[in-house]
Amino acid sequence: MRIPCSADEVRRLSPEEMRAILDTDKQGDYILLDVRQPEEYEAGYIPGAILIPLGELEARQEELDQSKKIIAYCRSGHRSMAAAMTLCGLGFKDIHHLEGGIINWHYETIPGMPEERPELIARTTDVRDILMLAIKLEKDSWDFYMAAKDKASLPRVRETLQMLADVEDDHMQRLYECTANLVGEKALPPLEKLKLELRVEHMEGGIEISPALAKVEEFAGEMEALEIALEREFMSYDFYKRSSMLVGNPNVKTLLYELALEERNHADTLLKRVSEIVQKR
Repeated sequence: MRIPCSADEVRRLSPEEMRAILDTDKQGDYILLDVRQPEEYEAGYIPGAILIPLGELEARQEELDQSKKIIAYCRSGHRSMAAAMTLCGLGFKDIHHLEGGIINWHYETIPGMPEERPELIARTTDVRDILMLAIKLEKDSWDFYMAAKDKASLPRVRETLQMLADVEDDHMQRLYECTANLVGEKALPPLEKLKLELRVEHMEGGIEISPALAKVEEFAGEMEALEIALEREFMSYDFYKRSSMLVGNPNVKTLLYELALEERNHADTLLKRVSEIVQKR
């Protein structure tokens, strides 16, 4: 007989507390769980969140790792509390929920829109495909930052974009080395050649590239360039957080968690630059 969970066993988080946890989760100790309906998720979700509607939670509990801490959220906090108590009753430990829900969340969200932004990864995606896609996404970001830097007039903006381009280049190298360790260096072309061979539209294994991440020069000024860059960083953060939950290889998992946090830190840098431009207007 299952004993119902007490609400006292669920930790309530303010948006500030949840943001601090997500920003410092270097080992992927937390799973961010959206328990709303798919239509709500598509309209906008917190980066890194996976969707399991409340009504499907018990039937899909095996999709969640019981060794992880779980933060549930919904629209207003009521469904997430119900989800937290359900998980607690199913034997999960360290359950948290966002008090007040996403309507109380004043930080970033990104749209789901699966018809317009195909899912980058699926549970059946091979680890090699995830790493190869990650290299492609980093290369696209590098292309964008270099193009944006050439158009920028403010020195601080140019410095920021060059810094981000340099980091994306470092990410490509780390991802390439990780892939080579898995499949053997002889199975891969040299990295510079690989960058040229990877296509924008489609990747091996049926993975499609988001149109939002394929933008290179579709901007008219520095503010728009920074806003597109922010979109890229949050999309990349979301990609790394979700893909890290799908791989079993500990070295790959650690790398993906590291890259997720780095992308999140880059977004903070960009937000500061946006604030500087706004204040000067």
